[in-house]
Amino acid sequence: MPRNEPPAWVGALAILFGLAATVWATWCSIVVLIGGTMPLIAVHLETGSILGFILMLFIGEPILITLAYWASMIILVPLAAATSRRPGR
Repeated sequence: MPRNEPPAWVGALAILFGLAATVWATWCSIVVLIGGTMPLIAVHLETGSILGFILMLFIGEPILITLAYWASMIILVPLAAATSRRPGR
């Protein structure tokens, strides 16, 4: 039985979501290291810390990327299902 295949642009959009999530999480880690305001979540840190950076890098960043992954899936799965090519049509 043939499978339904989503259009190629859905895969490209998923890659862009992943790239944006990685850049965002890395930016948040750098803000924890040097201090400032984190993008999109508006958490302000007066000063940075190395311990906070290490914790953010190994615990916080995977959590942020996972949350961004699930947010993208909430958007992309229905979009892919609605635009998939059906066999025999």
